[in-house]
Amino acid sequence: MAETSQSSLFELSLDHESIDHLTETARWGKFLAIVGFVMCGLIAILSFFMGSLVAASMTAGSSFSNIPRESVGIGALGALGGVFFTAIYLVFAAIYFFPCLFLYNFSVRLKAALRANDQVKLNQSLKAQKILFRYVGIFTIVVVSIYGVGLLIVGVVAMLALH
Repeated sequence: MAETSQSSLFELSLDHESIDHLTETARWGKFLAIVGFVMCGLIAILSFFMGSLVAASMTAGSSFSNIPRESVGIGALGALGGVFFTAIYLVFAAIYFFPCLFLYNFSVRLKAALRANDQVKLNQSLKAQKILFRYVGIFTIVVVSIYGVGLLIVGVVAMLALH
């Protein structure tokens, strides 16, 4: 017969000091998450200004050359550059939004769990923390991989340029 009750390997419990540390962790986590949400909003708003700025600078820069704009399509290139920068900034805002959301969920659920002495809410908060760490870990692996591939490409191009 399978045993259905759960038992802890170490029989851990939360004393007053642990609860104080976790309460402060929840407060700081909520603060950082809210600041992160504000930053996501600012990045999203900035994306439209940066896109417009890039488009305007690419179009204005072409007026200083002797080549007519229409012959090389600088106006369209400027608009495309502006759309590209807007999209990049919006992607960065979206990437940054999710860790803030997971941190916020962790903090709010942890605070509620400690206040109500609720094991289910504590488990939900720890799950949100696990998802946060997994997201940041996978993102870190992706970024380090991109850097590695970039360094490899630079190395190959440098070796080819020397020969």
